[in-house]
Amino acid sequence: MSESRQTGVKELQEKVVPYFCDRPSNFPTGRPYNCCESVLLALSEYLGVSSELIPKIGTAIGAGVGLNGLLCGSISGVAMAIGIKHGRNSKEENPQPAWNMVGKYVASFKEKFGAVNCRQLTGLNLKTPEGLKGYFARVHDYECVNRLKFAVEKAIEILSEQSEA
Repeated sequence: MSESRQTGVKELQEKVVPYFCDRPSNFPTGRPYNCCESVLLALSEYLGVSSELIPKIGTAIGAGVGLNGLLCGSISGVAMAIGIKHGRNSKEENPQPAWNMVGKYVASFKEKFGAVNCRQLTGLNLKTPEGLKGYFARVHDYECVNRLKFAVEKAIEILSEQSEA
C-alpha cells in the first residue's frame, strides 16, 4: 500500500472510531452510530459520495441486523460501500465483480476474527438488557473498534485494487 493511501486509511480509521464511540448526550436512548453506519460514513468519504441515505441505510443493520446477532454490521457496511462503487445500475449488468470483492473481504474478516456473526464475535445477546450492558462495558469500545478499523483498511485495499485493475 502506498504511503499516501496508508495516510488516508489512518485518517479514516481515526474518523470511524468517534462515529462509533461518541455517545450522544441522551445516551442510552440516543446511541453512537452503529458499526454499519460508522463504516458507511467513513467509506462514503473515501468514495467521495454524499447522500442523505448515509447513514440511514445502515441504521437497521447494526449489531447483526437490528440486534439479532447475525452478520457483523461492519461487514454489511463494507458490502454497501462496495455496492455504492461497483454495484449494478441494471439487471443486465453482471454482479460478479461486486460479489468477488465482498467475498474477498468476508474471507479476510473471518480469517482475522474467527467468525462473521455479531453474536459469535461478541458472545452476547444484545436483545437482552444484560447483554447490551455487557456489550457497552467490555466489547463496544474495544473489540468492535478493532473490527471497524480493519473494515476501513481492508475495504480501501480491495476498492483500490479494483480501481487499479
